[in-house]
Amino acid sequence: MLNLIPPLKKLNKMRKLFYLLISICVILEVSAQNTGDTIIVQTFIHDAWTDGNGNTTISLSAPRDTIGYFPNNPSLTFEKIIMRYNMRCKDNVNTNPGGTSRIGCGAYDYSCQTYVHDSTRIDSVLNFTPDHIISNFSGNTYNYSNNPVYNYYHYLFNYIQYNTVIDSIIQEDSIILGTGNINSDIVINCNELAGKSQFLYLADELNALSLNDTIINGISIYSSGNNPQEVNFLKVKLKLTSDSIMDPSNPHANGFTEVYHSNTILNSGMNRLQFNDPFTWDSVSNIIVEFSFTDSLNTSTPLVLGENIADSMGMYTNDASYIQVYGNEHIDLASSSLALINDEITISFWANGDENILPVNTSLFEALDNTGARTVNLHFPWSNGRIYWDCGNNSSSYDRIDKAASISEYAGAWSHWTFTKNTGTGSMKIYHNGVLWHSGTGKTMPINIDSFKLMSNGAGNNNFWNGKLKELRIFNKEISETTIQNWIHKRLNSNHPNYTNLLAYYPFDEGSGNVANDNSSYALQANFNGNVKWRTNGEEIPTFFASTSFRPNVSFYQGVYIDSTISDTIIHLFIDSLFATPNVVTLRDVFANYGTMLHDSIGIVYIDTLGWEALSYTYSYDANGVTITTTPTNIDSTINISELTYYTRYPMAFQIMSFVTPYGMGLNFGANGETWDFDVTDYSPILKGNKRITMSGGGQWQEDIDIKFLFIVGTPPRDVLEMQQIWRPQYKGYGTIMDDRAFEPRDVLMHPNATAYNLKTTITGHGQEGEFIPQNHTMNIDGGSIDYTWQVWTECAENPIFPQGGTWIYDRAGWCPGQASDIFKSDITSLVNPGQIHNIDYGIVNATGSSNYWVSSQLVSYDEANFTLDAAIIDILSPTNKVNYQKKNPICSKPEIIIQNTGSTAITSLTIEYWINNAASKESFTWTGSLAFLEKTTITLPDPNSLWDNMSISNNSFHVEIITGNGVTDQYIHNNKMSSTFDPTPIYPNTFVLWFTTNNGIIPGTPQISESSWEFFDNDGNSIYASGDLIANTQYRDTLTFNDGCYSLKVTDTDDDGLDFWANNDGGGMARFRELGASWLKVFELDFGRFIHHEFRAENISSTTDIRNKTINIYPNPATNEITVIGNLATSSKIILTDNIGKIVSITNVENNRNTHKIDISNLSKGIYFISLDNHNIIKKVVKQ
Repeated sequence: MLNLIPPLKKLNKMRKLFYLLISICVILEVSAQNTGDTIIVQTFIHDAWTDGNGNTTISLSAPRDTIGYFPNNPSLTFEKIIMRYNMRCKDNVNTNPGGTSRIGCGAYDYSCQTYVHDSTRIDSVLNFTPDHIISNFSGNTYNYSNNPVYNYYHYLFNYIQYNTVIDSIIQEDSIILGTGNINSDIVINCNELAGKSQFLYLADELNALSLNDTIINGISIYSSGNNPQEVNFLKVKLKLTSDSIMDPSNPHANGFTEVYHSNTILNSGMNRLQFNDPFTWDSVSNIIVEFSFTDSLNTSTPLVLGENIADSMGMYTNDASYIQVYGNEHIDLASSSLALINDEITISFWANGDENILPVNTSLFEALDNTGARTVNLHFPWSNGRIYWDCGNNSSSYDRIDKAASISEYAGAWSHWTFTKNTGTGSMKIYHNGVLWHSGTGKTMPINIDSFKLMSNGAGNNNFWNGKLKELRIFNKEISETTIQNWIHKRLNSNHPNYTNLLAYYPFDEGSGNVANDNSSYALQANFNGNVKWRTNGEEIPTFFASTSFRPNVSFYQGVYIDSTISDTIIHLFIDSLFATPNVVTLRDVFANYGTMLHDSIGIVYIDTLGWEALSYTYSYDANGVTITTTPTNIDSTINISELTYYTRYPMAFQIMSFVTPYGMGLNFGANGETWDFDVTDYSPILKGNKRITMSGGGQWQEDIDIKFLFIVGTPPRDVLEMQQIWRPQYKGYGTIMDDRAFEPRDVLMHPNATAYNLKTTITGHGQEGEFIPQNHTMNIDGGSIDYTWQVWTECAENPIFPQGGTWIYDRAGWCPGQASDIFKSDITSLVNPGQIHNIDYGIVNATGSSNYWVSSQLVSYDEANFTLDAAIIDILSPTNKVNYQKKNPICSKPEIIIQNTGSTAITSLTIEYWINNAASKESFTWTGSLAFLEKTTITLPDPNSLWDNMSISNNSFHVEIITGNGVTDQYIHNNKMSSTFDPTPIYPNTFVLWFTTNNGIIPGTPQISESSWEFFDNDGNSIYASGDLIANTQYRDTLTFNDGCYSLKVTDTDDDGLDFWANNDGGGMARFRELGASWLKVFELDFGRFIHHEFRAENISSTTDIRNKTINIYPNPATNEITVIGNLATSSKIILTDNIGKIVSITNVENNRNTHKIDISNLSKGIYFISLDNHNIIKKVVKQ
C-alpha cells in the first residue's frame, strides 16, 4: 500500500522540492503495483484552523485548497476509486457552547462542495447584456429629442466668520520659530480654488525659545509678495500631538481647535493672525498648525517665507473637489466596462453623508442586471441605521451582509469605505478607513452588471442619498486589506498592484460640468441628473497630501490683551442655468473567444450623443431642492434595445462531492472522526496527475476534514472513457432556470467509442421554499417530450447522524445535515448515438418564492463490459460499524450485503460463504434470482447459532466471499470478498421492564392516539410484543420475558420527530429498559427522528457452557467499590470487564499462582457489567450498585 501526502500550506522551496521528489517516486512506484493493491492519495487533513480556544486563524471565506498527487501511469488501471471522507469536531473537541462559536462541532449546517480542477478543460457560463447602453436610461425602447434641455438651480449658503481686533496690549511675549528665507506657495496656494497645509513645530524647539506652557493668542506668517493677496475663508487650526514627523499616509483629520476664521488679505511682510479662541499648550506636546482656505478668486498666490529642514515636517494638498447631492439626484455610470464583473468586485470611495438628514432609506449606488434585478447595492444607510451591502443575485434573491453603524461612521465627516465580494470563496467584506468592519461567508451568487446608478436606486427614482462623494474606484477583483490600506491616501495610478483590474475610476475632481470623467483605461463618463453640484472646501480635505521638508517661519504670541471679536455673516447665493445632460448611446457587440480560457469580449461598435430622453423633464429647483417647474419634451426618434448573449470562461471545476455539515450541538465524532466511503470511479479520467482540489460552500472550515483517495489496482466492470461537465456548477433561482438563462440547453458531443452514457446530477434546494418544498426537476435530450422527471427530496428523519442540534429531522430538497447530497443518474444510452452531437436540457417544472438551486451535472461515457461472467460484493449493510448504517447496527440477527452483476451475462445464482473472525467453519448460502449487467440487489444471509460462536467482546470482523457465480468461478476474484468491523449487541437478562412514556404528540384526526409506538421482533421477524395504540402523555411499564436469543426493538414515530424534539410543542417522553429490582439497563436517545432500531440478546447467564468449564465466583455481587474473582484461572491470562454494550472498562492480568483477583469498580457507573476470560464468551454478570 502506497501513501502520498501532499503539502497543505504554502511551502518554502525546499519543501516543494521534497514533495516533487515524492510525486516522482510515486510515478515510478505505481508501475510496480499488483492487482488488489491500494494506492492512497492524501489531500485535506484534520485542520479547521483554530487556536483551540474558538478563535479562527484563517479567513473562513477562503476555500480549503490543496494539490492531489494522483497516479498517472497509462498502463495502470483501477478496479475502483474510493473517496474516503472523514469528519471530526474541530480540534477533537466534542462540545460546542452554541451560536457561532469555533469550539468543537460547528453549530450550523453548511455546504461543503469538493471540486477537482482541470485547467486543460474549460467551463463556460452564459451571460446576457443589452446591445445598447444609454446613459440615464433604463428600459427597452428609448425615445429621444434633438432639442436641448436646461436645468435651473437655486441655492443659498450662510457662513459666520470672526475678526479679532487688539485694542491694547497689557503684556505680551513672542518667539519666532524659523529664520529661513525660502519662498514657497504651498502654504496657502490661492491659485487653486481651495487647499490645506499642515506643519509640525516640536516642543523641544518651542521650549528652547522659552515659549510658556500657557495659552497661545496668535501667530504671524511672513509673505514676500509685492501685491496684497486676498484669501477667502482662511482658517487656522492647532492640535497637540506626539508625532515627530508628518505622514501623508496617515493625515490628521480630527482633534484640531479652530482659532482663526476670516476672509484675509495677506500683505508683504509680517501678517499677524490674532486668535478668536486662544489655544492652550502643555509644554511637552508638539504642535500641528493647519492652514486652509476655500473659494479663492486669485490668479496668483502669496509666497510664504520659511526653511527646509531634514525631516518631513509638513504636508499640503489642493485636491479639494468633490460632488454633493441633496436627495433628488442620480448619476449614470457608463456600464460597458462593468459587464466584465462576474466573480469578484471591489468598490471604494470617500464619503461624507449629511448628518442633518441621515439615516433615511438610501442607496448610495445600485446596479441592475439585464433583467432589471438588483445585482449590486449599498444602503448607506437604511432608515434603521444599518449599512446593507448587497452583491450578486440568482434572479429571485441576492447575497447580503449588513451591520448597524453609528452616525459618525457615515455622516458629518469624511471617511473611506471599501466593499468587496469574491464568489469563489463566498466572501463579502466591508472596510472602514482601511480596517475590516464587517464580513460574511457563503456568498456565492454571481455578479452581472447591466446598469449602474450612483446616489439613488437602480431606476433613479427613489432612495436618494444626501451628502458628498469623491474618489470612486471599481475593480473586478477582490482587493486585499493591505492594498486597501496602502492606497487610501494615494491617487490611483499604474503602480497599483491591481491596476489591470480597474474598470472605473471617478476622482470627481473636474469642478464643473454635467459629466465626470472615468480615469481608468476605459475612459468612459458618468452623467449627472438633477441637482448634482461640484464643491470645494479646503477645511474638509481628508486625503491626498504631499510631503514636504519646507516649513514656514512662524511667530507665536502669548499675552494679556484688551480686544474685541466681531462676527460677520457671509452670504453666498448661487443660481445656475445648465444644459441637462444629453444621453450618450453606446452600441455594443459580442466577440466570441471559443476554445480559449478568455471571456467573450463585449466590444463597442460606436458611441454617440443622441439628444435627450423625450420622456424626461426640464427641472427647476428652489434652494431646498424642491422642483418648481417641469416641461415635457418631444419625441424625434427611437432606439429599440435588444439583448446580447456571451460566455465567461474558467478552468473546469468538477464537483465530486456535495456534503452538508451536521448541526453540531451535542455531537461527538470521537478522536478519529466519522468516515464515509464514496465511489468516485466515474471521475477516473480527471483523477490523474497533479490536480488542484478545493472545498467551498460555507462549511469548509466548519469541522476538521480529512480526505483520502484510495486507488484499488485492478480492472473495473467497464472502463470510464470520459467525464464531461455539462454546466459549471452554479447557484441559481428557479425563474432563471425556467427561462433558460442558466443551465440552458447545450449541445454535447458523445464520445465516439462509448457504449453507454450516464448523466449524474446533484441538485440541492435553498431559500425558504427551495429548501423545504419538494419540486420536480427534468432532463431532456434533443427536445420533444421530457425524458426524465424526478422529485428532488430527501427524508432526513432517518439520518444516521443523530441527535443533532437545529432542525435536522426536517426533510429537504436533495440534502440533509450530516450526509452527502443525493445524486440522480439518468441512463441516456438509448437516446443518443456515439460520435454525434445531442442537445441536453435541464429544467424545473415549477417553484415559488425563494427557491434557489445549486446544480452540478456531468456526463459519463463508458466502454463495454470487461467481463462476461462476474459478480461483486458492493457493501455490507450489517453487521458493520460504518457510520451511514449505524442506525440499524449493531445486530445479532441476519447479516445483509449488497451484490452487483459486474459481467455482461445475467447472474442467476451465487454461492456465498461468510464467517466471523477466524472461524474454522464457514457458513454457506446459495442465492438464486436474476441480475442483469450492473444490477444490484440486497441479500439477507441466514444466521445459524454457529455464525456467532466465534464472536469476541470487541474487535470483531465479519467476512463474506462469493465462491461461484452461475455454478462456476467468475472471471475477476478481486471483487468477490469484503470484510467489516462491528461491535456486539448488548446482552440483557431474560426478563426486564420496558418503561415507555409518550409525549403530547398525537396522530392527526385522532383524539389522543400517540404518534409513538413500539414493537419487539424475534430473529425471524415475528412480532412477539407490540404496544398497539398508546395514549399521548402517558407512562407505561411493561414487564417482558424473552427466551435466550436475538431480538429487536422498533420504536416508530409517525411525525418523524422522536419522543423529544426542541422545535415542536410535543414535550418529552421516555424509553428505557430496567432490570427487575435493579437499575437501568438501557436509556434510549429520545431525539431519534423517525425510528429506533435496537437489537439485543436475551440470555440466562448461568446456563452458558463457560460456567461449566470455568468454575469461578464473584464476591460481593452486587458490589459498590470492589469485587473479588475467586477460582482456578491457571489456563487464562486476562480477566476482562465490559459494560452491557461490550465496551471494555477494565483488564486485570491473571497471576497463575493465585486463586483470588481483586478488581476496583469504584469509578464505574451503576449498571450491569460482564466478566470474561481472554476476550472470549461472557461467563459472569456483575451488578454495580
